[in-house]
Amino acid sequence: MVIRFNGKVGFRTKQFFGKEAAQEKSTKRIGSNFYLFYPSKSQQNWFKIHNMDRIQKSTFLQTTDGCEITLYTLTNSSQITVGILDLGGTIVSLRTPDRAGQLEDVVLAYHDPTQYLTNPMYFGGLIGRVANRIADASFWLDDKRYNLTKNDGQNNLHSGPDGFHLRLWQVETSTAEDSASLNLSLHSPEGDQGYPGEVAVWVRYSLDDLNRLSIQYRAQTTANTPLSLTNHAYFNLGGQACADILHHTLWIDADHFTAVNDNLIPLQHQPVEETPFDFREPKSIAPSIFQEDLQLKRGNGFDHNWVLNHPMSFSKAAVLSEPISGRQMTVWTDMPGVQFYAGGAINTTIPGRSGSPYPKYGGLCLETQFPPDAVNRPDFTSPILCPGQTYQHETIFEFSVSD
Repeated sequence: MVIRFNGKVGFRTKQFFGKEAAQEKSTKRIGSNFYLFYPSKSQQNWFKIHNMDRIQKSTFLQTTDGCEITLYTLTNSSQITVGILDLGGTIVSLRTPDRAGQLEDVVLAYHDPTQYLTNPMYFGGLIGRVANRIADASFWLDDKRYNLTKNDGQNNLHSGPDGFHLRLWQVETSTAEDSASLNLSLHSPEGDQGYPGEVAVWVRYSLDDLNRLSIQYRAQTTANTPLSLTNHAYFNLGGQACADILHHTLWIDADHFTAVNDNLIPLQHQPVEETPFDFREPKSIAPSIFQEDLQLKRGNGFDHNWVLNHPMSFSKAAVLSEPISGRQMTVWTDMPGVQFYAGGAINTTIPGRSGSPYPKYGGLCLETQFPPDAVNRPDFTSPILCPGQTYQHETIFEFSVSD
């Protein structure tokens, strides 16, 4: 495994942000919801004095070729913590309290840190350039065919074996009175993974005192190119001792889901009404996942895109609850879809955090995204980013407890 370094830190900053971005500023507003943070020297000193316990930095892994992987741990006033690597922007831990105040880690992770060098199950990683599947690992754009790596049968999954989840991102930290943030940046060169254009990507993780983990995505390109970024964290709100997610309750704000063929390539959007895919009222994942249904058979359970009812408008997309612990996670996003993957294909031979492998359905993903294979489907929401445009999306995971 060769780790790709982001060797062009501050890649064409003036081209993408203008001269102001290269200067010391406290904040720079980008659109309506996104801020990039450029602390001055005096602000950095103030943060060190007043907020030094909000962000902890430590060595996570030293590779045999001398590469150091760094772990950043963000903490809020409720003692919720999230651990994020500079390798892949990967979430490796997320500790939240239950109704009794007991903290538990609610994301799946590897027991062996070196597994993150290949991350075969994409645990917690930032996925890009394009999340999910692209049929026949190819697409046409501007009268040219682009060929990608076939790493999922004849298709491309999560942009292939050299995705953003395996890149070493540049990281800057920032803190405020009520939050802590990691600002990650990456340069993706022309032809990277087979895609056109150079792309500059910025991702900001923020944990605030309202128990919200925000992931803000921003990118710009030099040529027309597809882009669909997401995070691939697996959640089990019962904690590491909880066997599976089948008893979790889920609500999804979607009247339609995307039906797939035997290779999980989209066919068309279909109504959820009178199908196991109807989560418009909160319900337990089981027994729905075990119903006799062709789509469930093809997906080895739920592994489908839900077409959100308020696409491209920031709104509540899903609510996941675990009744025994009382933990609840609300997902907010402005993306047009969410991939609910119930963990039916989890590798049950790789040791998880405790040292024992996770079982089938040991964790689930709620991946906000553009529809799978949208680059080949003019009837789907387009993922094409053009020069002069800014890719700007946000997903928030809000944690709470029920009575």
